[in-house]
Amino acid sequence: MPLYLVYAQRFDIIPQLSTTAPTRTSIPDPVTGLYVFKRAFRTDRSRIGDIIPLSHCRMPVQLVPRFGAKADTGLTPTTSMERSREFFLNSYFDKDIFQYLRSSSP
Repeated sequence: MPLYLVYAQRFDIIPQLSTTAPTRTSIPDPVTGLYVFKRAFRTDRSRIGDIIPLSHCRMPVQLVPRFGAKADTGLTPTTSMERSREFFLNSYFDKDIFQYLRSSSP
């Protein structure tokens, strides 16, 4: 069986402020209900990523740029993943992801 490889980058969850606790926790954004992520970097500001076997991947996910108060005018379909700093994990992209995230939410 051939070994297929993929390049994957690491994204970290951005803890959100909970309405029930005074600290930030790994919960969805209270407005959108979506988890918020940011790209992970090493101390030298290089991205954390690696080449891994495709068999280690469970499923594709869709990350959507989180614009904030005003969208960057330089964003295009080609540049949005490079220029954006924060992303929403679109849990509506796939029914299995939706069910998993809804069942594991606090």
